[in-house]
Amino acid sequence: MKKQIYLFEILAVVFSVLMLSWNTPKVDFNEKQQENNEPKALTQTKTKSLIYHKVKDYGIWKKAFDAYLPQREKNGELSYEVGTLEDDPNTVYVFNTWKSKDHYKQFKEDLELKEKMEEAGVTEAPKFLLLNKLEGSKTVDNKITGIIYHEVEDYDKWKRVFDDFERTRKEFKEVSYEVGTINGDPRMIYVMNQWNTLQDYKTFVNDAKLKEAMDHAGVIGQPIFLVFNPKEKG
Repeated sequence: MKKQIYLFEILAVVFSVLMLSWNTPKVDFNEKQQENNEPKALTQTKTKSLIYHKVKDYGIWKKAFDAYLPQREKNGELSYEVGTLEDDPNTVYVFNTWKSKDHYKQFKEDLELKEKMEEAGVTEAPKFLLLNKLEGSKTVDNKITGIIYHEVEDYDKWKRVFDDFERTRKEFKEVSYEVGTINGDPRMIYVMNQWNTLQDYKTFVNDAKLKEAMDHAGVIGQPIFLVFNPKEKG
């Protein structure tokens, strides 16, 4: 009789385990691993551009820029930031966000834009950079912001060196960064960094370690360095 009771208890335990296993949802290992290792890359939900060029006078240019607001909004502008380059007050820049790439293209190809730029005192052909953000950290308000852009032999090769250089960037007091491609070309890349002070930025870009890293990463040609002095956002 005791043996029968003991056998019955064993069968009850086995049955409970089977029921528990049946009701427990299966967890896909690959899915769980993906949740624990979220990629650093961020999805860019808006089209962002950078335009910069020389002008005769910032005040005259700004009046023309403000007057052109209805046309910019008609072409899909969502926001803007304007200012001058830190080392050149006669070079103005504009960061824009747009509803889509088509809206940006429509704005860029607007025949009236060229005419308005001439009236505003633009003295050279503007540089149009469509920025496709691939990865970045959180930006901080009221920091020095600079951008470096250039061509590379291969994006993946360059990115490996950039990632390995992170510790050095932090030693130079980098606050945040953003990486992406320009004008749809995977070999034209930009890095936008933030720094606490202008001196931190200058120390970084003038250090031999940066040039050595760029050479190792396959940077082609002379990089362009810009530091922004923002004046207004809208």
